[in-house]
Amino acid sequence: MLENIKNNTIVICNSNYKMQLLKSIKKLINIKFMSMDEFIKSYYFDYDEKTILHLIKKYNMKYEVALEYLTNLIYVEDKNYNNDKLDFLVNLKKELIDNNLLIINNKFKSYISDKDIIIYNYSLSKFEKHLLKDINYNVIEKESNNYKPIIYEFTTMEEEIEYVARKISELINNGVDINNIKLTNVSNDYINLLTKIFNFYNLKINKFNNIPIISTVIGKTFYENLSSLEKGIESIEKYNTTDTYNKIVSMCNKYVWCSDINDLKILLEYDLKHTFIENNKYTNMIEVVDYKNYDFNDEYVFMLGFNQGIIPKIFKDEDYISDNIKPDYLDTVVEKNKQEKEEVIKSIKNIKNLTITYKLKNSFSTFYPSNLIDELDSNVERVELDYKVSYSEISDKITLTNMLDELIKFGKIDNNLDLLNSNYDIPYNTYSHSFTGLSKTKLKNYINNLRSFNLSYSSMDNYNRCAFRFYIDKILCLKDNIDMFSVTLGNIYHDVLEKAVKSDIDVREEVYKYISDNDIKLTNSNKFFVERTIKNIEYLIEVLKKQEKFSNLKNIETEKFVKIPIKDNINFVGFIDKIVYNTINDITIAAIIDYKTYVKKPSLKYIDSGIGLQLPTYMYLSENSFKNIRFAGFYLQNITLDNKSDDEKEKSLKLIGFTNTDKKILKEFDSNYMDSSVIDGIKIKNDGSFSSNSLKHMLNGNEINEIINVTKDKINETINNVLESKFDINPKYDKVNLGCEFCKYKDLCFMKEYDFVNIKANSKFGGEEDE
Repeated sequence: MLENIKNNTIVICNSNYKMQLLKSIKKLINIKFMSMDEFIKSYYFDYDEKTILHLIKKYNMKYEVALEYLTNLIYVEDKNYNNDKLDFLVNLKKELIDNNLLIINNKFKSYISDKDIIIYNYSLSKFEKHLLKDINYNVIEKESNNYKPIIYEFTTMEEEIEYVARKISELINNGVDINNIKLTNVSNDYINLLTKIFNFYNLKINKFNNIPIISTVIGKTFYENLSSLEKGIESIEKYNTTDTYNKIVSMCNKYVWCSDINDLKILLEYDLKHTFIENNKYTNMIEVVDYKNYDFNDEYVFMLGFNQGIIPKIFKDEDYISDNIKPDYLDTVVEKNKQEKEEVIKSIKNIKNLTITYKLKNSFSTFYPSNLIDELDSNVERVELDYKVSYSEISDKITLTNMLDELIKFGKIDNNLDLLNSNYDIPYNTYSHSFTGLSKTKLKNYINNLRSFNLSYSSMDNYNRCAFRFYIDKILCLKDNIDMFSVTLGNIYHDVLEKAVKSDIDVREEVYKYISDNDIKLTNSNKFFVERTIKNIEYLIEVLKKQEKFSNLKNIETEKFVKIPIKDNINFVGFIDKIVYNTINDITIAAIIDYKTYVKKPSLKYIDSGIGLQLPTYMYLSENSFKNIRFAGFYLQNITLDNKSDDEKEKSLKLIGFTNTDKKILKEFDSNYMDSSVIDGIKIKNDGSFSSNSLKHMLNGNEINEIINVTKDKINETINNVLESKFDINPKYDKVNLGCEFCKYKDLCFMKEYDFVNIKANSKFGGEEDE
């Protein structure tokens, strides 16, 4: 073929063969390479994002469904099939042509008329032969061989991968270049275990699991800020030297014609999910290749997972155009499976140094050998791993541990047990649950690679209750997906109350709008709680309006987000439920209110330990948002009225917390503080002074400032401890276990009594929790 190839030739082949063919051609001639898909789209028609958007909007299709229809358009001709599915495709094609939404290259047929067309090493389907029936072309097959591969059977996937790792190590030890060793047929269920075991042998694999852009920090940032193309690009400008940034910009350039931001988000969301960060290919690493489309020579190839259902691929009758309505020029499922089987056998027999392996089970399933084994006329050998030569000490030790488990639990003695046991001294059946440490350099790199690392009250509270709890939650991010309707109800309270502050609202309408906007499905039980919540919120708004009449602090902000940069890409952040304030003579008087569905009397007794500082952190955040701020108080407010009588309801909505002893400041917040219906627990004696019980929850200005300063110190101390990688298991204890309270990770730490760190309550600032 290469010796006789002429000028002006079109070669249709897989892209993997292009460079190999170019290297083999020894003369300077004009050749165009195309894939079969490119050729057919040029010869018939293609479509683009405008076509897809048309279907999405007109027929209310999802992006993937629109693609399914467009993919099937090529299969129908301009005629009546007397079948709804096929006739819909015919009419859809006409509609798209009439609206100039199919890309038709009218010059392509003229362009190829004087050219030789060669289809190289490609098995044409019946449909492709039908499409190309009016074209003169030559099919040239790659020279075929009839190599007989070696096939090995293993009980488990672990044994299979372990064997492959040992054989590769043996090849390298015998002088084989690692770049001349390939893996193939690596399905997704092999990836994690393959990477793990190969690491034991210091074998690195050129990564084969590319990452979608939407999963990256850059991709998420771009999409979250996509109020316009300009805003989206602007939000990721600091990443403009990266390949990901360039890919996103290229995507955006496709959509300069699209002015509707909602349409734009639909199109870009699909692109971001289906455009990948391609992992760089390095030398001196084992490459994973496609055995059907790789030009093998003398490479050593390991084909894993040679199991039924995996190889050959089994096609099922589940296409849009099913077998019972397929025109005679389309391949049936039987024909597809036959062709697939022939292609696989041909490809396998063309690989000279091929080792095939399969497993009989993994942790979850049982498997069967591929039915191609008989077709390949190869013997299957059952292999026992030989540990006389070691290629990985860590793997051998893990194997020894497994053998000892088998001996102790089931009395089974492995043939290699004595050999391994005499070579390795392992701390078998011992365990330490202590945190073994995390490199400060790795932690710093992890934080620096994030867009930002945010510390909030809750994460700081977690750290100071138990550093390991913080590590699991914030560093490893092993968070549970909480799907409790009580959380939804809490979110509804916050959303509706925020709107109620700004204007008069219809509570029922806003509640059900929130439910609709967040696509929340209600059970009959949920509907009952929603209706009760509506009544509670309506009553709550009435009481809040009454309380506001006693206050001169008429400025109100709700769900106020504050972000304070601290150090090393770390910020302290928080949402303040409600802050009311007024500025008088350059001094801002404010009160902080945090809504709670369950209220315990707030306490500052663990302030020195950095525990329970939600309200103080809100003062710290507010102090960084307002100049010359003075706090009239900081409070919790109960917002649930369930199981309360009418007499109890309004009283239960009084604010619970800490109040400034300065009567001038207090009066701005509650003009009727002497007989307050707003703040709970204030009592005035006959001489006009506060009662001793009231003073337990009252602070002067200096004490409030001291609390803010201590809180700031605790924030900095916590951040410094995090940066020093201090994540020991150290739950705090004072009469009760404070560290493990409500902790979701008890099954991970195996905490012992000696891990407790005893702390003492500091009653300096007053306040006592309900016990």
